[in-house]
Amino acid sequence: MSEQDKSSFKIVQGGLGNHFREVEFDELKQYIQPQMAANVHINFLIGSGSSIPVIPTMGNTFNQYKKEAPAEFEALFSKYCTIKTAGAENNIETFLSWLGNRINGLSEDELDIERKIKTDLTDSLINSIKIGMRQGLENLSSKGTESLSDNLQWYENFIRRVAKLREIANDQFDTVNLFTTNYDLFLETALDRLDYSYTDGFQPKIRPIFNISEYSRRPVDVAHRFRDKWSIVRPFFRVYKLHGSLNWCNKSNSIIKVADWENNEASVIAPTSSKYADSQGSPYSDLFRELSVELLKPDSLLIINGFSFGDQHISDLIIQALGRSDFSLIAFVDDTLPSVSTFMNEVSGNTKATFMRA
Repeated sequence: MSEQDKSSFKIVQGGLGNHFREVEFDELKQYIQPQMAANVHINFLIGSGSSIPVIPTMGNTFNQYKKEAPAEFEALFSKYCTIKTAGAENNIETFLSWLGNRINGLSEDELDIERKIKTDLTDSLINSIKIGMRQGLENLSSKGTESLSDNLQWYENFIRRVAKLREIANDQFDTVNLFTTNYDLFLETALDRLDYSYTDGFQPKIRPIFNISEYSRRPVDVAHRFRDKWSIVRPFFRVYKLHGSLNWCNKSNSIIKVADWENNEASVIAPTSSKYADSQGSPYSDLFRELSVELLKPDSLLIINGFSFGDQHISDLIIQALGRSDFSLIAFVDDTLPSVSTFMNEVSGNTKATFMRA
């Protein structure tokens, strides 16, 4: 028996105000697997917690930056700390938002190093993810799974299990939607290594350009047609990078996908309070529209892992979907996080929302 099989989990239906009940790992599987195999439109939302520890948390990245920041940073950061609430000194999103407001609200004469610090800190965040990706992909050329990083192993196991469970779903429900706020490439790497068909919204060209219509296409297997009827490729995955990706590059107002992600100036939505406004531009507005459309389809299931509900625009879409009787939510959470507790409180009493924690 593995260590995971010995683990116990706590489940609560209906958010805060309801009691967690403790279950063993086998009972947890018996609860989840039938729902994942059912004839429902299945969606996953994968947050940054899924890529820990290879990809550090934003808080850890911020703390490391503060240790190495230029001397001018300390005076600026002290000014920030005097007007922010306790705990904000470790919140990179709050600090970047504060910097953005200063840049937008002060004259050029009043600004000091705000732009430089904002750029440097954002670059540090992207670089920490690139470093984590490099570490996560070490020994990738080796055969077998024993040489894989824990992160990539987790993603491969996840994809493999989902694919197996969706084999029994009928054709109407066999597409799996993978929404993620992560910039890293673990999802795509796992799908590639397991040789599953998927789209990430990019046209299959030498110079791949993002086109939202790619999500409406579905490959067919011409070698296994029956009585001249095409056989669709299944299972089929759709990957939605809601906040951009390490391998996205903005060229001439188009988003293209590049192979050299390590040296790419990634096109991403920075973690600031303005990210909702930033997401209204293309292609992000199209991606969030896809999320909204998929969550509002009849008989839909959303499974969440590693997401802290800190993105209010995403949380609002989930709350909207929970207003329907044919939508279900299963979320693996850390309920000690304030943003998670806030969301659980907002949906308190809704039995279609199930939360699980180790």
